[in-house]
Amino acid sequence: MMTRAQYTDTQLTTMLPMLDEVIMGKFAQYPDQWKRVFRTMTSTRSNEQTTGISGMGLFTTLNEGAAVSYDQPVQLFDKTYTHLDYAKGFKTSHQLIRDDKFGIIKRMATELGKSAKETREIAHAATFNNGFTAGATAGPDAVALFSATHPQVYTGGTQSNILSAAADFDDDSLRLMLTLMRQMKDQTGKRVRIPPRALVVPSDLEFTAGEVLKSRDRSDTPNRAVNALQHRDGFPAFTDFWCWDYLTDADAWFVVCAPEDSELRHYQREEPDTLHDVDFDTRSAKTAMWYAESFGWSDYLGLVGTPGV
Repeated sequence: MMTRAQYTDTQLTTMLPMLDEVIMGKFAQYPDQWKRVFRTMTSTRSNEQTTGISGMGLFTTLNEGAAVSYDQPVQLFDKTYTHLDYAKGFKTSHQLIRDDKFGIIKRMATELGKSAKETREIAHAATFNNGFTAGATAGPDAVALFSATHPQVYTGGTQSNILSAAADFDDDSLRLMLTLMRQMKDQTGKRVRIPPRALVVPSDLEFTAGEVLKSRDRSDTPNRAVNALQHRDGFPAFTDFWCWDYLTDADAWFVVCAPEDSELRHYQREEPDTLHDVDFDTRSAKTAMWYAESFGWSDYLGLVGTPGV
């Protein structure tokens, strides 16, 4: 508990009713980066579940008078999202409140909002930071989010959403990444044709990414070759990138589809909220903030990546 003895220079009077505005103002000060890759939905239950269905195979030719052949989709993988509660708060003595102390209390309220936002960013980014390790973020198909061995249940075999040879980011490796994404198939062998939305890089690669994607000509040659990333056939120009400040590997980078096209899911069970209370005996005040959510992935299609070298 904070007491007056810890803060000798406080002079203002308390304005506890303003704390909610301070907390939520700081919480909403910057856009959530994780929302640029996760599809957000609300939930009214203790958990949410998804299950995959393979779909139908390709049509076959039919001889005159022959019967139609019927396909049998197969069930794929189940995923359960169990919501977790997150909370943090602080307590202040009556004397601290009485003898100033809105300067300090306001600062603590600001920090509470910042801590909530930081916690969510770190937690969601862990899906990518641990995305090459099966044990940490293994999905419903029992392999890592970015893996060369995603099982193809309907057709058999496996499919990769990771470069066959880990590569640092440059023009050539990005072209390989986009080709890999373009060639991906669903469980029945049909092309998925999910358009790539953006390159996602750590802050270490911000300026390199800008040069490769935004230059009118290729950035890696003096011959003024056209920047083919801006002239893709059948897909929009690939020029969008953003830095996810919470990526921890300076070499890892990713290409992602739009959130509405992916199966990176975020379920909001309880929106971030605050509450204040006063202890009758001590007249000390408590302020707390909490929220409940779950997140993860149900399918890897539309996401490709490499850990770099």
